Amino acid sequence: IQTNLENQEHLKPENSSQKLAHSRNPQARIWKFSKAASEVRQIVFAKVHKAASSTLQNILLRFALARDLNVLIPSHPPVFSDRHSHISGFLPHPGGHGKPFDIHCTHVIYNETEVAKYFTTDAVRIAILREPIQQAISALWYYMKNFPYLGLVKGILKHYRDPVNGLLNNPQDFDDPGNERGPAFSYTNNRMSVDLGFDLTDFEASKRNSSKINAFIQQVEEQFDLVLISDYFDESMVLVRRYLRWSMKDILYIKRNSAQIDPNSTSESKPVLNSTTYNTFRQWNRIDFELYEHFLSIFLQKVKEEQHFDKELNVYKWILKNINNFCLNNSKNQTLRVSQGKWNEAFTVSPTDCQLMLKN
Repeated sequence: IQTNLENQEHLKPENSSQKLAHSRNPQARIWKFSKAASEVRQIVFAKVHKAASSTLQNILLRFALARDLNVLIPSHPPVFSDRHSHISGFLPHPGGHGKPFDIHCTHVIYNETEVAKYFTTDAVRIAILREPIQQAISALWYYMKNFPYLGLVKGILKHYRDPVNGLLNNPQDFDDPGNERGPAFSYTNNRMSVDLGFDLTDFEASKRNSSKINAFIQQVEEQFDLVLISDYFDESMVLVRRYLRWSMKDILYIKRNSAQIDPNSTSESKPVLNSTTYNTFRQWNRIDFELYEHFLSIFLQKVKEEQHFDKELNVYKWILKNINNFCLNNSKNQTLRVSQGKWNEAFTVSPTDCQLMLKN
């Protein structure tokens, strides 16, 4: 396929008119490191639930496989833990005990002290966030079908005619009775903040504690180099390519592990958002909302600052479209060749590449 798309315009992100501002935290690590002079190979990815994290995990694992990197992998996959931050029970490092790993991209509640046991401080820390209402609805659909847990089942039984709007209007109904097991056992209660290490002490009261929320946002700024936005996933990948000096082939993907929605199902209806519903759910998920809005603003500012970003993004989207069509319809076991362009090297996509992109 040819990638000469220089003269085509790309639409600006819908939220580009939003007020943008860099972090004013002088200790912030976020977006502070210079674009690498050579390819970055040491990466810690905080895998946030239902925020395109499985798609990015696939990208990272293929990157590691192509370069024979050492990945921190649980001995009993697929996750270290959804409930705590302790990393244990992993496959040993081939170089011996105590050697730093190259890649981490498995679910565990993020804790920098724990991560530092296995990765150097120079390893790039990456997180990803999603618009909180969409993240919670995606979690509802996914866990309802695949891993229905106690609180979720309780909410679905109570709001069986319309669980989506039931969740948005009565989110407490979808948590454990009395929240006895804590917020780490919920996927619709500020889950992104839980995954990134928010202090769970007095969790419900914490939603009204602006100082604690602001301190947490500052903590994320100080611990992560890149905070990506899944609602702008392609833009996120172009930034990853530029900052980490990766190739265009390294950021190819086929969307992974997304919830499958039945358009004819009354239980999977679209949310009805009015001011009352929005404010109710925002109050419940306040930590996630403030976290997301803060880093969305910084992210959009970075996109705005990049030179010729839309042109590269347009080429990337064009390549992705062709790669997806090829991989999903390649019945003849052929190889696709992508020509060199201003934004990409020449490369090929083999049937094996397709198989790897399609793996969970």
